[in-house]
Amino acid sequence: MIVIHSEVPIRSDSKPKASDILERMAVESRKEPGVIDYRVTFDIERPTVARIIEQYKDWSAVESHESSSHLERFQESIEPHMRSEPHLFQYEVTNKIEAEGP
Repeated sequence: MIVIHSEVPIRSDSKPKASDILERMAVESRKEPGVIDYRVTFDIERPTVARIIEQYKDWSAVESHESSSHLERFQESIEPHMRSEPHLFQYEVTNKIEAEGP
């Protein structure tokens, strides 16, 4: 499984519009073959930082997502609402184990 974690800094005056754009991106991305999950949240301590957590079956699914037309539209529409460049982190996961919480 491939996990991508993105941190997207949003301008505070753009958060409502950016939230709509991010939500549409998540809904469209979850429809793609090979996408296990795609979620967007906002950081509690930094409320203008959107966190996107993407889970893919394999690199082929990532490549398909990266060439999708809705990703291109998303990048164009979110850019005016960002206060700086996003940070992306990619992980290759060999095992997913459900752990017990506190």
